[in-house]
Amino acid sequence: MREERVVVVTGAASGLGAELARSFASCDFRVVVNYHRNEKAANALVEDISRQHGEDRVLARCADVAERSQVRDMFAATIGAFGRVDILINSAGVNRDAPFMSITDELWDEVMNAHLKGHFICGQEYVRANPDREGVIINLGAAAGAIGRRNGANFCSAKAGIAVLTKCMALELAPRIRVNLLVPGSVQTEEVVERYHLRTEEGLRKELSSLPLGRLGEFKELTDMAHCIVNATYTTGAKFFVNGGQYMH
Repeated sequence: MREERVVVVTGAASGLGAELARSFASCDFRVVVNYHRNEKAANALVEDISRQHGEDRVLARCADVAERSQVRDMFAATIGAFGRVDILINSAGVNRDAPFMSITDELWDEVMNAHLKGHFICGQEYVRANPDREGVIINLGAAAGAIGRRNGANFCSAKAGIAVLTKCMALELAPRIRVNLLVPGSVQTEEVVERYHLRTEEGLRKELSSLPLGRLGEFKELTDMAHCIVNATYTTGAKFFVNGGQYMH
């Protein structure tokens, strides 16, 4: 087996996770496409990557990132298929918005598990599966984790926790493993389009007025930044914003 780097992308069945998987596959990485419920979309992505880059370059693996045994099995399967694991991109997560007083324990736990607990468990199991190589972990943040927003106390709290978790991981896993935070802004994912009513003229105008660069972001601008983070060998514990200047920190 050629010594090619291997990246595990969680939550890769759709959205940014899928685009990250495509992007790294196109740059000669072997890719593990993690998914939880959307098997059809994950298999379609794997078929597409296989068709373009070869069946031996991609693996789909179902795992709930909040369930340690499933995550451990995912990394074991990665090592079994590719012999190594170099990079972890924690992209898995869900939104379950509701007014603060309407958030149930179940809604709170579902979002916390998918985001914060998932990042924690996947980070630990990645390190255990990668005991002697240099490595990279990219966590996914959100500006809402710093500034908050209405009807998203669970999501915002989880993302705030991930930002601090990233720093703790970076401190403790250095110098062998670098850990950084990628913070997307208004990119045209289905979730962003729906949340901010971007299919309406009024919604789009309002969103664009908050962006100093005057336009929505593109997936490629996020995936390009992810590649930069992987190659930034003297950077750890940092935040990388890709948001058109909407939130500056």
